[in-house]
Amino acid sequence: MSSATRQLIDRFAAESSGSGISIGAEDNRERLPALEANLPKRLPQTFAALLAAYSFPSFNLGGIAFFGWDPDSQDFSAVGPPVKGSLSELLLPAGHVQIGPDTGSFDAVCFKTTAKQDREYPIVVADHEEILCNFRVRIREQLCPSFRRLVESALSS
Repeated sequence: MSSATRQLIDRFAAESSGSGISIGAEDNRERLPALEANLPKRLPQTFAALLAAYSFPSFNLGGIAFFGWDPDSQDFSAVGPPVKGSLSELLLPAGHVQIGPDTGSFDAVCFKTTAKQDREYPIVVADHEEILCNFRVRIREQLCPSFRRLVESALSS
């Protein structure tokens, strides 16, 4: 990870804590490979940097209710491997890694790992009803070009 990425994530964690999001420093470098081993591709560099150095409960940012990532939380641990009857059963094989639900619905917010730029992936919304009722992944919209851009936007506002 580049020093610029680490600085961005450190600044995000510091400023988020001041705005009520509880992000605490924790060395998760051993937990991260276990999560990524169950995914179609490695997580985007900026998001992986956050998970490697910090723990946090679920929090809302940019219309996304991010899953929690701390030793007591099972949120991200349940993302992979795909579980029969879950959203991940169809999302992961299609190259979509769920990071939480949309705050306005139950739709799955995911990294679209089939489209990348500099190991960053777009953040998209997958229609959960289409997955559960019709067994297919339909992307409703792109929320943000990348997690890095989401963080940069949050820091600038």
